[in-house]
Amino acid sequence: MQTISQCHTVLSRITNVWEKRSQVKKKELEAALLLDSTKPDFRIDLLPFKDHPAFLESSQETKDKILSCGWLMYNWKTIGVELKVVNPVCEDIIYHRYPGVSESAIQEVATDVLVDESYHVQLVTKAGVITSQQRGLQSLKSPEFNLVLGMKKEQDLYQEEWQKMLVKLATSVVSEVFVSDYLKLLSTDETIQPFNRAVVDAHRRDEDAHSSIFKNLVQCIYSELTSEQKAFFIEVLPKPLYWFADKELEVWKSVLEQIGFAKAEEIYRDCRAGQTSNLDSIDYTQLIELVQDLDPKRGEESLANMGLLN
Repeated sequence: MQTISQCHTVLSRITNVWEKRSQVKKKELEAALLLDSTKPDFRIDLLPFKDHPAFLESSQETKDKILSCGWLMYNWKTIGVELKVVNPVCEDIIYHRYPGVSESAIQEVATDVLVDESYHVQLVTKAGVITSQQRGLQSLKSPEFNLVLGMKKEQDLYQEEWQKMLVKLATSVVSEVFVSDYLKLLSTDETIQPFNRAVVDAHRRDEDAHSSIFKNLVQCIYSELTSEQKAFFIEVLPKPLYWFADKELEVWKSVLEQIGFAKAEEIYRDCRAGQTSNLDSIDYTQLIELVQDLDPKRGEESLANMGLLN
């Protein structure tokens, strides 16, 4: 585990290059120059029902519409995570609601992230509006996603405010550490809409830095927790991984029903009978290392209890 001084140094270094790194400082993407009507909006392999007969047998027009829905769902999920998970943690840091966050580097980096994430919300909202208008999906409504739902359900299990805050912190750490790999997959895929790829790439460039930021932030906070709080946090920290990796079958069912897909219930039922998460496709080595680094003994037990150790 790094010393707190080392964490402060890393955070200072990151925030010192924020103006050069942050995508909010870059030229705004011009959709008109990046649209290609011959390419789909999203990757088929990211659909949890990509091999289901009901999807495979549907028309190309229906498949394209479903892929557009997948792109809109990516945007909606981004908005939910930024506004309901990450930004509230940044606000808690700015208001000193967590211990160990009074250092100027931590305060500054929290405000930088808050600006970044607000820009990401603006970025994907605009992208979603463009897709909705192009594909005739303006009436599509977004249900709640499982990362946010899982966090809220976990928070409801506890009475103390510090417990609820640590659940929120754990959720933000997991989302910021793992989102980069998912974004890289989309941002480098030249088979999808160039504009969509550019939107994800802009998001990814910030999230690459955020992963390091949150891993260092959590060490600063953890070092100042009480023994009871440390034990609680280590137990909770691996849980959001499952929420993050959820296949969002309930969301997909709602979306497919909204576009009039006749076999939405069949797809939901069949997929629900199998694995409901994509955990096998996620490299969660970083989470294992972080948990073990924070507390080797408790970390091993927590990871084992969550089935994350071979």
